[in-house]
Amino acid sequence: MIPATPVILFKTPSSSSSSSSLSSSSASNDPYTQALSSTNYQPTHIPVLEERYDTAELASIIQRGGDEWEGVIITSRRGAEGWIQAVNHHLKSTSTSSSTSKDKGKGKEIAWSELPLWTVGTASIDHLNESHLPSRYLFKLPNRYKDNKEEPPKSAIHLTPHILNAPPRSAQGREYRPYLYVRGDKSTDILQDDLRKNGRTVRETMVYSTTPREDIRRNIQKFENAASGKGKTKGWLAFFSPSGAEVILNILSDMDPDPDEVIDKKDNETDGRRINAFWKGWKIFVIGETTRRCLEGKGIRVHAVAQRPTPEGLLKAIKEVDQRTF
Repeated sequence: MIPATPVILFKTPSSSSSSSSLSSSSASNDPYTQALSSTNYQPTHIPVLEERYDTAELASIIQRGGDEWEGVIITSRRGAEGWIQAVNHHLKSTSTSSSTSKDKGKGKEIAWSELPLWTVGTASIDHLNESHLPSRYLFKLPNRYKDNKEEPPKSAIHLTPHILNAPPRSAQGREYRPYLYVRGDKSTDILQDDLRKNGRTVRETMVYSTTPREDIRRNIQKFENAASGKGKTKGWLAFFSPSGAEVILNILSDMDPDPDEVIDKKDNETDGRRINAFWKGWKIFVIGETTRRCLEGKGIRVHAVAQRPTPEGLLKAIKEVDQRTF
């Protein structure tokens, strides 16, 4: 029997935002775990980043209503979580106000459901749809995504032309209103810079910040110790953000590096990372183009990139590489 190929998912299982367990069973409800476990892969989650949310500014924006905005941009599940927390913050604050104030605000609030949500992949949409927020705080999808006619683009680079090609929200043909971009502290500036270069206004609100977890090194060492006694099957290191990849590669470089081992340095590149010999031969998967460019810019070879930032996209990408290898 062919042993299962290990896949380390450097992300927090979606079923638990605080779990640090390395057991795949602890994340059995995570869609990436389910997709990989359905085939001959053995997934392990190692959470990398922890989030700290501050949604006071966004809650204030929500209170004023959505009429002033052209649309809302949320490009990550964390951003969607920030929106959910901000809405709940707003609802909690309005629940203590007078009925007159609530009625007055409610007329504005309905406008949020009239705004298009511009996003990448389906993680943000799925998280919002599962949030049980009142419908007036859930956005409509652009026409091209309705009824599954077309999936949202896989990265911010591909999202830009979708936004630019959409007509103004106003039926009277007014100029484009500003876009509200709900973001984190390490979100890239590619999307908003491209929109601004094309004459659009983007206003950003930061709803979360990320920092490395304190238990990452211990969890990596725990995995290495357990795997070292089970043969030498090499697998996949799966990265889901540039910041997460940078944290992990720095740790692997620090963990008793072998001076003769470099983590798959690209040909003609000079910025390879020297790592512990245990990790030599592991392949690298990334969820999208932004993370790919980040790693390749450091001279690190990326073996597979998801065509879509979904569990199915991950599985398809690594299977294609493994089938060619074998």
